[in-house]
Amino acid sequence: MNLVLDQDIVSLTDFARRTREHTAELKKHGRPRVLTHNGKAAAVVLSVAAYEQLAHDAEERRADMELKAAIEAYAKGERGTPGPLAFKQIRARAAKRRAAK
Repeated sequence: MNLVLDQDIVSLTDFARRTREHTAELKKHGRPRVLTHNGKAAAVVLSVAAYEQLAHDAEERRADMELKAAIEAYAKGERGTPGPLAFKQIRARAAKRRAAK
């Protein structure tokens, strides 16, 4: 997501006055809009597609970091929780959730 400074930074007032035009541009180019208030960045507006891509990329990164940590722990000899114990713990947590409802 690259910004084009002269197009993608707009005042909050301009965005409010020309919302339809700005949202059409968001959909067309997929670049975010930085909204300013009194000359300072106040908010960022994304198209739905750009937001979904950003959320997907963040989730992929989180999963990669978890997997990397698990592989490093395994390499150090940490074997985690044995399967039968892990399933017992999962069942206990599920039973607590059901009882709480």
